[in-house]
Amino acid sequence: MLLDDVIYVGLLLLCIGFGQVYRGVESTSKRQWLGTALGLSLATLVSGPHIAHPLISTLVTALLVTRLSPKICHLASFFWAFFYLLFVFRLSEWFGLPTPPGHANLVQMMLTLKLAGLAFEINSAAATRPEDDPQGASSAALARIGLLDVFHYAFSYIGVLTGPYYRYRTYWDSLHRPFAAKADHWAQTRRKLLQISGFTLCFLLSNHLFPAKYALTDEFAKRSLLYRFWYIYPTFVTFRMRMYIGMVMSECVCQMAGLGAYPSCSEPVSGLGPKDYKSAIALSNEPRSLKPEELDFETVHNMNVWEVEKCILVRDAMKKWNTCVQYWMAVCVYKRFPHRGLRTAATLALSALWHGYAPGYYLCICQITFFLPMEDIYARFYKESAEASLKKTALHCLLWFTRISCMSYLGLSFQLLQLDETLTFYRSIYFAGHLLVLGLYVIGRLVRSFAL
Repeated sequence: MLLDDVIYVGLLLLCIGFGQVYRGVESTSKRQWLGTALGLSLATLVSGPHIAHPLISTLVTALLVTRLSPKICHLASFFWAFFYLLFVFRLSEWFGLPTPPGHANLVQMMLTLKLAGLAFEINSAAATRPEDDPQGASSAALARIGLLDVFHYAFSYIGVLTGPYYRYRTYWDSLHRPFAAKADHWAQTRRKLLQISGFTLCFLLSNHLFPAKYALTDEFAKRSLLYRFWYIYPTFVTFRMRMYIGMVMSECVCQMAGLGAYPSCSEPVSGLGPKDYKSAIALSNEPRSLKPEELDFETVHNMNVWEVEKCILVRDAMKKWNTCVQYWMAVCVYKRFPHRGLRTAATLALSALWHGYAPGYYLCICQITFFLPMEDIYARFYKESAEASLKKTALHCLLWFTRISCMSYLGLSFQLLQLDETLTFYRSIYFAGHLLVLGLYVIGRLVRSFAL
């Protein structure tokens, strides 16, 4: 695993450095082809002969979005992209094909979101009237999309390995709007690279001192119950640092390439881009009035580390964790799922499927639905408490503790992945996390009923 991480980090550093060369190409067409050539080379390098998978899925999606009506192309592309990922790619051994390597899986995962997301953009553009379009759903980027456009978007080196997810319009704007050339790329990237150095040190230290697999050893089983339960916290530090390194480096790749740069006054948000797209268009027509400090990269801000660390609710942490993918899940799944009451469960289930078939993904992601009702009770108490009161402070501490405990407890299953290994650990601490949540839920309901 550590060797894979080193290779992954090395390729991301290559992409960060390449941004200076990429932005220096004045011709839009040449810059686009250069980015695609590098992206396809990287995908081939990590996938080997398995590069056939992303090529096939991209070709079919390109035919779907360019040949079918916008009214149905989003559904056809969504089902095709996930059918290919979940059955053809993930179950390739069933068809007598070799199993793809881990990095090829990352390429196919991000490609699935981009291809399905593109079709949803086309559908939204066709259904949106210009007078009701402040967010620019029907922008010029989607006026005429051909097979090559889909190919360039799919294989651009920016995000080809592991994201972040960004819309086709964001990609198009980086090529055709002046924002990419005006942004202060290095100042924002340098700050994040300093953060990454700190994350790397914490990761190496915690991974060495508290490896997740130690929780399965006989020596660990002889430790005290308190120590065994406490062990979820340092292992979650390792998990968080690993995710922070990858996601923040991916943001740096985007920043150095100029992708995701928009005027701050247009209110960019992760995944979507400008909420006030009309003001972004107006400023793109007056590039001389733009100053580097007036542009930001919030559109590709994928991991708000400080907000994740300090938030007190799991719901908030989920929104601030991998925010660009969360945006995709919200727009393409949650808001469009036909049964309102099942939207959260359906979104979490698809998120687990997107990650893979390992039981640990489902134990981690889907079990969150059983934690949220307890959290909602105490969050309501917290909101009803008087400001600066002892009660509000105590509830703040309780909610932060339950949030970090929930994510640490479930996060270990995400690291162990196998069902028997996860259950071995949970049995070693007598399913204390489940019992704690159940106990707090019962207490909260009783207190609530007496308060009413």
